[in-house]
Amino acid sequence: MIMRNTDGACATSRARVLTVGLVIVGALASSACQPRAEAMFHIINYSQETVTVGWKSNGGSFLTLDPGEGYPYGVADSDCTNPEPDAILIATSETGKIYTYGPRICRGTSWLIGKQ
Repeated sequence: MIMRNTDGACATSRARVLTVGLVIVGALASSACQPRAEAMFHIINYSQETVTVGWKSNGGSFLTLDPGEGYPYGVADSDCTNPEPDAILIATSETGKIYTYGPRICRGTSWLIGKQ
């Protein structure tokens, strides 16, 4: 009877199973942390120009969108239920056209910049 040492093969197999298991658990955990579409406010540029988007209250911009591009933006419940009077978003096009939205900004809604 010939005896083979298979401890190394078993250890390698267990390590592979453990690695695959950890990758699957990590993928599931990270996807569970992603907010769903209805939990976000969506900013979508329907204009024919690139726009920069910012808050009226601070005058700066935090986002640039090319035509047809969109961005999911997280907002607090209070932005919808009890908004600040100056909580207004402003999009400015390359030619200086100005679009505004707000002050009520709610999850699950969209700002379609340039869409009539």
